[in-house]
Parts: sequence; structure tokens; C-alpha cells
Amino acid sequence: MIAILIDAFVKSTVVLLLAAAVTLLLRRSPAALRHLVWALACGSVLALPLASALLPNLRLAGYPRLDVPVAFTAHELPPAPAAPASVKTQVAQRPAPSATVDPAAAPVRFQFTPGWTSFVVPVWLSGVAAVLMLLAVGLARIAWLGRTTTPPHDEAWLQLVEDLSLELGLARHVRLLQANGPAMPMTWGIRRPTILLPAEADDWSAERRRDVLLHELAHVKRHDFLIQLIARIACAVYWFHPLVWLAATRLRGERERACDDHVLRAGATPSAYATHLLDVARSLRAARATSLASVAMARPAQLATRLIDVLDTRRCRDTLSPRSALPAWIAAIAVVVPLATVAPRVAEPAGLSNKIDTIPRVPAPVSTKRRAAQPQRFVVTDTLRGCSGETRGGHSHTSTSIENDDVSISFTLGNCTIRLSSVGKFEFNDDFTDIASLANGGQVIVEVDYGTHDRRLTVRRGSGGTLERTYKEDGDVRPYDADAKRWFAETLTYLFRRTGYMAEERARWILDHHGIQGLIDELGELSGDYTRRIYYQAAVASGKLDAAGYERLVTLAGQTISSDYELAEFLIAVSKTQPLTERMQAGFITAAKSIGSDYERHRVLTAALSRPGLTPAAESAMLDAAAEIDSDYELATLLIELNQARHIDDAVRPAFFKAANSLQSDYEHRRVLSAVVQREGTSPAMLADVLTSAQTISSDYELAELLIEVGGSYVLDDALRPAFFAAAGTLNSDYEHGRTLLSVVEHGEVPLPVALAVLESAQGISSDHELSELLIAVIRRVRMDDRVRAAVRADAASIGSQYDRGRVYEALSRD
Repeated sequence: MIAILIDAFVKSTVVLLLAAAVTLLLRRSPAALRHLVWALACGSVLALPLASALLPNLRLAGYPRLDVPVAFTAHELPPAPAAPASVKTQVAQRPAPSATVDPAAAPVRFQFTPGWTSFVVPVWLSGVAAVLMLLAVGLARIAWLGRTTTPPHDEAWLQLVEDLSLELGLARHVRLLQANGPAMPMTWGIRRPTILLPAEADDWSAERRRDVLLHELAHVKRHDFLIQLIARIACAVYWFHPLVWLAATRLRGERERACDDHVLRAGATPSAYATHLLDVARSLRAARATSLASVAMARPAQLATRLIDVLDTRRCRDTLSPRSALPAWIAAIAVVVPLATVAPRVAEPAGLSNKIDTIPRVPAPVSTKRRAAQPQRFVVTDTLRGCSGETRGGHSHTSTSIENDDVSISFTLGNCTIRLSSVGKFEFNDDFTDIASLANGGQVIVEVDYGTHDRRLTVRRGSGGTLERTYKEDGDVRPYDADAKRWFAETLTYLFRRTGYMAEERARWILDHHGIQGLIDELGELSGDYTRRIYYQAAVASGKLDAAGYERLVTLAGQTISSDYELAEFLIAVSKTQPLTERMQAGFITAAKSIGSDYERHRVLTAALSRPGLTPAAESAMLDAAAEIDSDYELATLLIELNQARHIDDAVRPAFFKAANSLQSDYEHRRVLSAVVQREGTSPAMLADVLTSAQTISSDYELAELLIEVGGSYVLDDALRPAFFAAAGTLNSDYEHGRTLLSVVEHGEVPLPVALAVLESAQGISSDHELSELLIAVIRRVRMDDRVRAAVRADAASIGSQYDRGRVYEALSRD
């Protein structure tokens, strides 16, 4: 159970942090969308434990183990009866195990001792019960209110509820109750929703009655009572998790803002509605315990920020339809299902690999003094390739330390460890298979520990300057014969190929003596992408390659280096030092496409695209490779860097916007298009493509920001005007649509065709307030003639609010 709680804590933390990040990105979006994100997060943390139990587990090694230590106490048992002599003899003849067992030790019996873990589950259950008990008290309180209060005596209230329910499209019947004294307006219920009003509600003005009921009916339409119950249950299950309580608090805040937006979209005046909220919060309080289960209208703790939001005319107040909320549900499922399947992978014991012998070990006479305790020893075939894990890609580890002239290298693979350590300066011979020279007092030690035996060679500088070699096998001195020399040469080569030590020097030597083909042959023997990259870069830096050699090397690197980082480092080094010929460009693009990391592919393509001499075909191909980058941030940054570094001509423009249109993030899409708009010398054709690409931006805020930027920087001539207003016509938010058109009107002198296009586009604005504000701005800033006046009158006729329509006609009469 403790493991389940820890697993739920970790996974719920991931979900809640993700929800916080998403709502931060959506801070300019409607409150209804942010409320949906928090609601899905609270529901997801409840669904995670159940989904983890029902779905198959995906074992991941990187996931933390959730094992809980258990305490045991040892008790001695009576000594066991002595075994018969025959049995003792048989046991004595068996090979001794690797662990030493004291035969005199008394056997033990283990007994479980309860530790701190025994109290975790009771404490958790106590917290769950406490929170649920408070919720039950709240539900009982509102049930009592439902039985003891009566509907209002004023039938105007009931008629108003019916009218507003019809206006909001509510199919459920809403019960309206009125308390006997002061009470905060609130709602509760799922199948039979109920709205409670205070006794003093009969004295309210018609405007306040409408605003309060609209707010409460918005709660009913949005099923906020059910969502609050889910959040409360999540707080009960995760009472120990502070992020869950924070999520519930943010959920309540966004819920009230979303209902405020409903009221304002219905035509309420922001200043008057803010006054209603302030008066209600100041004069009324929720009945005791009802706030735990009901949805109250105005909590004093949230009032300050709500009033600011109500009075902020720049806020987006769109509502969400079930169809527009579907992507958020799909995204939540896409997060919860994979996260629920994640489970720790239990490490499996590594199997023994096959032993491949290249150097037969000659058995030597066994010293009776040293081997008296081991009369028979199993002789293992001796070879570097016989290390456990070599043929199965076993785990390897390399450590290198070079300090002044002292070198220490250790390489471990499976059950084998190879070490090279030196004191003082030394040099290898020409082909790096032996030690050629040593400084005075210096020495080099090379040893291989195979797990069951070892070999060791110590090289020292003798008194006459000659090198003295001491060769040992399992601690016994052996002659340094042909087999030992071959072993030493193979050991050094094995070490070079797997650690990258002296890689540049060996690569230059191979190129000098065996040419590019010899280096390519050596690359096939290397182990590790780091080592391969060093050899590749050494070949590039040697200056011995012709154009064909560079092309071949780039192509080969893309096929043999699997590490995205190492391949990216090599390709960037090539792009900085060598001109990218047409044939090399093709290999470069192929290698770049093999990079799976979005960050590394971005680095490589940025380095290549910044180089001169790229053909339009190669540049377009690189942009096609960029379009496959999944990360919107990396792709957007690449496109912005490209736009700043070079001119996007007509041949490359289609590939550039194809990559831009592949961006899923509206923010990143707008960021790329804004960079094009802001660049000096942007051609009209580029701007037209920008506006065409902008039509695929689904976020009204991001699209409006871009269009305002275009309208404020460029003249909307015949080439740009159709694309601009086509993009403006895709805006769903009346506020953003009006803001966009208003920016065109306020940008200097407005030509007649632009003014008529603004008025034509304004026909898509359904908000009376936004449309009237725009028409008044047109009247004040545009030179009026018969065509403009007629278009203004036609738009004003569609305004349903008599007040807003009158404002437009009054401004028109003064002109």
C-alpha cells in the first residue's frame, strides 16, 4: 500500500505540474479554458491509481524503485543435529562457494518487527476520513437548507429564472429558494440544481437580479457543483499533497471568473457588475459549513482579483462548447494513460556471454606453496573479447584521469576491467602497440582483470635507458614472450578503441600510413559514439581529405554514429570548417534527418543554414528536415534564426512556410510569423504568405496580436488587404476581432478601401459592445462619405442593444 501511495504521489505531481505549466501558458486565454485544465487535472489524479491497477505495466529502468525497507530481528535456534560422517565427506568434496560461511555460527530465525512504515496507512486513512467528514457535514447542511427554505413569494423571480434558463440553453429545471435571513447566493445539486437567494433579494434592482441569477445559472450550466465534489474527493485522497490543495484553490478561482465572463458576455456593464459583487461579498456571508459543498457567488478571499478581471476590458471572455473542449479531454487521456502504465523495472541478472578466445593461455606449473589450498583450478580461456557482456552489449564504464604527465585509465565491461596507469611521461611506438620510451623514474602498468584471473605488465626505465618489462599471470612472473607481446598489443588496441584515448594521434597515424580507407576500416572496429566522433573529427582536421573524402565521411558518420549529440558535434564541426559542396549537402541532410533529438537537429540545421553557398534545393531540403522536428520551440527558434541570418527568397519561401505551418503551438507559430513581419526588407509576397499562414492559428489572442502587428507596420494595399481581412474573419472572439479592426482604424489615415473592408469584416462581430466601440472609432477617425456612412448604418442596425445602437447613431449624427 505504501508503494501505491508513493507511486500516486509521484504521478500526481507530474500531472499537477503539467497543469500549472499549461495554465501559465493560457494566462491570456478564457478563464473557462483554464478551469477545464484544472478540472481535468483533479479528475486525473483520482483516475491515476485505478488506471495503474487496470492497465498493463510498462517497466522503465529510469523510474525510481518503490521498495520499502522492512525490519527483521534475528533469534538463535538450537543447534542442528550433527550430520553423518558420510554426508560430511560428500560436502567437503564439493567446490567451496564464493561466500565464506562460518560452520560454528548458530542458525537464525527471522521475525518481522513493525517500523515506521506500519503507521503510514492508518495515518493516511485518518486524513482521508477527516476531509470526507467535513464534506459530509457540508452536504448535510445544504440538504437541510433545501428542506427548510421556500421559493420566493415574488413571481417575478420565477419568471426571470425561466427566461434566463431559456437564454442560456438550460434543459434542466432549476429550483429557486429564498432564505429567511441573510445568505450568500449559492447553488448546489446535480440532477435537481438549486439556487439559494437571501431574504433581502426582493429589494434588489432589476439589473442586480439579472446579474446574480445569470452568475448562478452559469454554475448550473457548467456543472460546477459536480466538478467541486470531484476536487474535494481529490483533496481527501491526496490530503498530504500540497499541490492538490493548490489545484482545488485555482479551480475555484477560475470557476468564478468563468461565470463572471458569462454575465459580462450577456451584456452586463463591468462597473455595475463589479459593484454588485462587492456589495454581495460585503453584506452577505455563506451559512456555516455550506461553503464546503455548495458553490457560493462571492468569496471575500477571491474578490480583489475578480474585480480587477471584471473591469479589465482587454480580457478574453469566450466560453467553451463541448466540441471545443474535446481536444483538452483527449490531451488529458494522452497524459494519464501512459503515465498510469509506467512502473519500475526490476533489474534482471545478467547472463553469461560466450567466450571467444584469440590468445590461448598456456598452463604453467602450479606453485605448491601458493596453491596448496587450491589443488584444482578451472582454467579460463584468456582473451579481451571474453569479457562477460561483450557479445551482448553489456554495461561498460570508463574513467580517465590525466594530470600533468601521469595518466590513469580504467575501462570496465561485464566482468572484465582493463587499467592503464603511468607515472612520468611516456610515448608509444609508431603503431601504438607498445611503449617506446619512458622518462627517468617513470613506469607504465597495464593490467586486465578477467574476474577469475588476471594479467599484468609493468614497464620501467632501466639504469642504461633500456625498458624493463615484468609480465605476470595471476601474480606469477612469466616470460615476456611472443604470446605476451601479442596480448599487450591487443590490450592497448582494445583500450584505444573503447576509451578514445590518443584518438586524434592514432587517427592521424592511420591516415598517414593507410589512407582514408584504413581510417574507415578502423571506424568499423571502434566501440562508442564518442570515440567514433573523435576519429571522424581528427580526419576532418587532418587536412588530408579531398572533397570526395569529406562527402564519404559525412555520409558514413550519419550511418555509424547513433548518439544524437556526438553526430551533431561532428556535423557542426564539418559545417564550420568545410564548404558544403552539393554532394556533401545531400549527405549532410541525410545525416541530419537521422538525428532524433529536436535540440540537436536544430543545432545542426542552424549551423548548416548559416553557411554560404547552399543551393536552393539543399536549403529547401534542410527546411523539410526541420519540419520533422517535433518540438515547436526548437523548430520556431530555427526558423527565426534562419529568417534573421539570410534572405528568404522565392525558391525557399514555400519550404519555410511549410515548416512554419507544421507548428502546433499557436504561440510559437505567431512568434515565427512576427519575426518575418519585423524583418526589414520583407517583400509583399512574404507578407502575403505570413497572412495566409496566420489563418491556421487557432488561438484568437495570438492571431489578433499578429494582425495588429501587421496592421500597425504596413499599409494594407491591394496585395495585403484581402489576406489580412480573410485572417481577421477567422477570429471567433468578438473582443479580439474588434481589437484587431480597431488597430487598423487607429493607425494613421485610413484609405477608403480599408475602411470599407473594416466595416465589412465588422459584420462578423456579434457582441453589441465591441461592435459599437468599433463603429464609433470609425466615425471619429475615418473620413465619412456616403459609402462609409451607409456601411456604418448597416452594421449599427444589427446591434441588438438599444443603448449601444443609440450611442452609434448619436456619434453618427454629430459627424
